Amino acid sequence: MLRPTRALRVAYRGISLDTLTKEAGPGYSNTIEAAGIDIEERFPAVVEGRIQGTTPHPSSKDRSDQKKVVTVGFHTQKGTRYLSIHAHEDGTWKEFYSRAGKSAASPQAAEGQDDSQSQEKQDESRPKET
Repeated sequence: MLRPTRALRVAYRGISLDTLTKEAGPGYSNTIEAAGIDIEERFPAVVEGRIQGTTPHPSSKDRSDQKKVVTVGFHTQKGTRYLSIHAHEDGTWKEFYSRAGKSAASPQAAEGQDDSQSQEKQDESRPKET
């Protein structure tokens, strides 16, 4: 008996990637799309991304982040948030795990991370900044 497999790609609810591209620019939507693929590979239970606005703004959670951000929460089918990201226009993002996300993450992924810490990632298909 064959079992259907879930198609890869996080579904974005509320604000679409197309709307974000039009209002904030393609850099942010490309970053969010790359982050979604990366997160889904590490957290198969994540099925939904919720983009929280289309206006890039300074981070209120991470005052050391000098880049403008767009925030996205990543949730399971039951609505449990595993993590949020701050997406940057340049293809990088910072991850902020929830308690559920820390529990689901491999020990090294969220090791030592508290509410004020984050991990910075980069879209590997984009050249690194020098």
